[in-house]
Amino acid sequence: MSGLILVSHNQHQSSTLASIYDRILTRRGGLWISWDGKKAPPTSEITRDLSFRHGNDYDTLSFPLTRSEREEGYQGYVHQGLWPVFHQRPDLAHFTPQSMRSYRQLNEVYARAIAEYAMPDDAIWIQDYHFIPVAKMLRDAGLTQRIGLFFHQPFPSGQMFEAIPDWRWLVESLLCCDVLGFQTAQDMNNFLLWIESEFRAERMGKTLFRIHGRLISTGVFPVGIDLNDVLALQESNSCQFMEQQCRERLPENSILSGGHLDDSAGLPYRISAIEVLLRQHNQYAGKVMLLQLASSASGHAHRQQEISHDLENICGEVNGVHGMLNWYPVSYLNHHYGREELAGVYRASRVALVTPLMAGMSLMAKMYAALQDPANPGVLILSQFAGAAEHMDGALIVNPYDPDAIADAIHTALKLPLRERQNRHARLMKNIHLYDCHWWADRFISRLMNEEGESSTQVYQSIVPGAGFSGRARY
Repeated sequence: MSGLILVSHNQHQSSTLASIYDRILTRRGGLWISWDGKKAPPTSEITRDLSFRHGNDYDTLSFPLTRSEREEGYQGYVHQGLWPVFHQRPDLAHFTPQSMRSYRQLNEVYARAIAEYAMPDDAIWIQDYHFIPVAKMLRDAGLTQRIGLFFHQPFPSGQMFEAIPDWRWLVESLLCCDVLGFQTAQDMNNFLLWIESEFRAERMGKTLFRIHGRLISTGVFPVGIDLNDVLALQESNSCQFMEQQCRERLPENSILSGGHLDDSAGLPYRISAIEVLLRQHNQYAGKVMLLQLASSASGHAHRQQEISHDLENICGEVNGVHGMLNWYPVSYLNHHYGREELAGVYRASRVALVTPLMAGMSLMAKMYAALQDPANPGVLILSQFAGAAEHMDGALIVNPYDPDAIADAIHTALKLPLRERQNRHARLMKNIHLYDCHWWADRFISRLMNEEGESSTQVYQSIVPGAGFSGRARY
C-alpha cells in the first residue's frame, strides 16, 4: 500500500488544524513533514539538518527555518502578500523582491526534505498556499509520484490571482499537481473558470481537465473536525474549570466572538453590532456581554498592533456609552488561552459570533457547535462568506458587513426557545458527524492515490534529468 506524506507549516503549533493532522495520521499512519518551530542560523544553507522521529502511529520529519524564511517568506510573502489576495483584498497586499526570494527559499527547504525521504510509492499531500512552489520543485527534482495540494484558504477569481506579481510561476507549480482540493464549490469554480479561459485547458469532466499532457483532478473537500478531540477537550480539567468560572462570573447571555487579529475577521462590525443591540433593545442592559477573544499570537504580526489598538478604541467607546458601574457590554481579552480553556468558554457561551468577512472554512464554528450541551445548546451566528456556511444547516447566517443584521441575529438567537435551539443544534451536529476530518482526509487521499478510477496516463514535460536535490536515484 502506498504511504502518505503530509506537508504542513508547523506540527508543534497548538491549534485545531494541527490536532486534525495528528488525528488523521494516528489513524492512517504516514510521515508528517514540517517546521520544528526553531530558528536556523542566519547563514544557514538551504540544506538543513533534518530531525526524523519514528512514532508508534506515524513518523515526523522537521527542521529549523532562518529568520529571513520566517519573517520575509512566511510573515512577508504569505501573510502580507498572498493572504490579502486570496481574501479578496489585493489593495492590502504588499510584495517585495526579498519576500519572494525568501518564500522561494522556504519552499526549497521543504522540497529538499520531501525529496530526501519520499519513497517511490508515497503520495504527497501539501497543505495550503504556503507551499505552492513545492510541487514544481519536486517535479524538477525528478519525483514522479502523485502530489495533491489542498487550499485551506478561499481561492480568488483569476483576475484577482493575477494581482500577484509574477503569478505565472505559482500557476506553473499548481499545474504540476495531480489533485487540487478546495473548501467550497465557489473556490473550485473560481480556479476552473480561470484555468479554462487563461490556459485553454481541455475539460475532461466536471472537475477534471488536461493541460500540458497532465490530467489534474479538482474537488470540494470541506475540512471537518475530530469528535474524539472534542470529547477529550470537554473532559479536561481546564475546560471544566473555565466553564464553571464563566457561568459564575459572566452574564447568562454571554456572546462569544473570536478569530485572528487580521483584516478579514470583521471584528469591528461585531462590536458595532453590540452597540446597535443595546440601543434598539434596552432590556439587555446589564444582561449581555460580548467576549471578544483575540490573542495577539493568533494574528498577523505586521497588523497586530494597529488592529488591536483600533479594537480597544471601539470597545472603549461602546463601554463608555452603555456601561454601568458594575457591568460593561464588551470584554476585550487579548490573553492567550489554551485549547482546553477555550473549550470551556465555548461551552458557557449562549451565542457564538463567527462572522469573518471572508474565510476558507471557520473551524471555530464547528468546534463551538460540537462543544455545546445538546440538552441546552447555544446558537451559532455564521457569516455568509465563511466556507462553513455552505453546509452548516442550523446556523443563523448573516452579512458580516452589516452590524444591524448581526444585532438582529443576536436578538433572535437570545429569544429562541429551547426546543428550537435543540433542533438547530441537532441539524448542525448531523453534518459535523457526517463530514468530520476523517471523511475529509479519506475523500482527498482516495482521490490522490487514484482510487476513484481516474486515468493515470500523465506526462510532465519539464522534468530536468539530473536536477534532483541529492545524489539519490529518482525512480
